[in-house]
Amino acid sequence: MVIDQHSKIPLYYQLKDDIKKKILKGDFQEGDLLPSEREFSERYDISSTTIRRALNDLVHENFLERKAGKGTFVRRGKVKRDLRKVLGFTQNMKEMGLVPSTQVLSKKSVLANAFARERLGLKRGTRIVRLNRLRLANDIPMMLETRYIRTDLCPGIQKQELSSSLWKVFENVYGCKPYRHSQNLRITTISGNAASLLGLGEDSLVFLIKGVTYLEDGQAIECEESLYRSDKYDLAFEAIID
Repeated sequence: MVIDQHSKIPLYYQLKDDIKKKILKGDFQEGDLLPSEREFSERYDISSTTIRRALNDLVHENFLERKAGKGTFVRRGKVKRDLRKVLGFTQNMKEMGLVPSTQVLSKKSVLANAFARERLGLKRGTRIVRLNRLRLANDIPMMLETRYIRTDLCPGIQKQELSSSLWKVFENVYGCKPYRHSQNLRITTISGNAASLLGLGEDSLVFLIKGVTYLEDGQAIECEESLYRSDKYDLAFEAIID
């Protein structure tokens, strides 16, 4: 680890960035105890205030955790997602320093089920596209999603490349820019193929998020049922007390 005292980059950021890189490369493993603030200070001739700021940032970003009386440990078990933000999977993973990827499991024209009809305001017998995707970070399964897409707004969408941002396809290919997204969350158990795809055992607990994406004119363009690994995600929000 090299700290350049003459660099324009703040010292705390240099330290933070180097620790993060070592975690992502595997030099620091999950559960490893980091040197103490005193050891960092003596080794790199930087103040405890600088060290504390770097470590605090990494704790906030979910890379580290503090244990009272024991020290600061590497924590790479969960990805933090702020439920107040509409943040795509790819961007979320990149912000966490992870490499995102997507496996398109299927994309088929099907009759809208009751869930899709209710969320999208469709009549019985309407056809939609059902898209199933497995989302991964550093090749680890993180989320299994099912998206239901209106084909009257997005004709032939099953022929598009759908391994990246679906919302960008809506906007760039069909001129339908997503404007609002609503979600609700509950905890459920999964088994069978869904559990296997996520690398989980039978009856594992997961987060189930159901959402609807709307255009500016109020039309719903798609809805989703997504399963998030509860051992890999920390879903949280902050609220102002009135």
